[in-house]
Amino acid sequence: MNPIPTPLQALALTATLMSLGCGGKTEAERRTFAVTMTATAPTAHNEYGWTVTPEAAQLSVGSVRFFEGRVLLSQRLPRFDWYSLIGGTAHAHPGHYVPGDALGEVLNTRTVDLLAGGNLGDANAVTGAYGSLELTLATPTAASDAQNVLGGHQAHVRGTATHTSGATVRFDATVDLPKAIEGVRFERDLQQEAGFVRIAVDLGTWMDRIDFATASLPDAAGVSTFPANSQAQNGLVRGVEDTSAYVVTWVEGAVQ
Repeated sequence: MNPIPTPLQALALTATLMSLGCGGKTEAERRTFAVTMTATAPTAHNEYGWTVTPEAAQLSVGSVRFFEGRVLLSQRLPRFDWYSLIGGTAHAHPGHYVPGDALGEVLNTRTVDLLAGGNLGDANAVTGAYGSLELTLATPTAASDAQNVLGGHQAHVRGTATHTSGATVRFDATVDLPKAIEGVRFERDLQQEAGFVRIAVDLGTWMDRIDFATASLPDAAGVSTFPANSQAQNGLVRGVEDTSAYVVTWVEGAVQ
């Protein structure tokens, strides 16, 4: 029995098969490009009337894989969402998504300060028509998070939420996802042009489903956390796993 190919072997196989397709008219060429990550701040209050000012946001990013499959969006919730019964909003997610062939990958594990931005590394890739990517959040290690800003978690966010009523909540929260974020839209016919991929994390989408009134009582320092299974924690998890929270673009020129 032949062994299952590794991702790099699968990528090489993709390049080979593409070079043989269409009577030899289409030939995929190997290339590399940098992949960076940054964040955009919330610009309006969320669906519960809270305006959030992030003070810190970090993410432990593992593999980033690019695929040819395009994303068809659906408004149907991927699984039962209990808080939608009390006024929550159904957000878009990939529907009928088939990744197709792998076209590129970054296999580093990096801790990214989202407010400052950072480089995830170079993707080993081939030319072709890109349609989507898969983003894996990784448990940080002592090497990837030397300052322990994530405290062993995949995602961390701290800030202040102010309600339209005048109530204020200072919060500090973490998230760990059980699986990769699949079906993030990235559509581009990528050849040998100079440039890089930028993944902008929309912190407004992360925060949009959270009712901060369900956070814990503040500690001695005046900071609240999100108890397990609370509406606040569930809302944050749903925001982090929402594919629309990751806006992927191709930027011409070299990484600054």
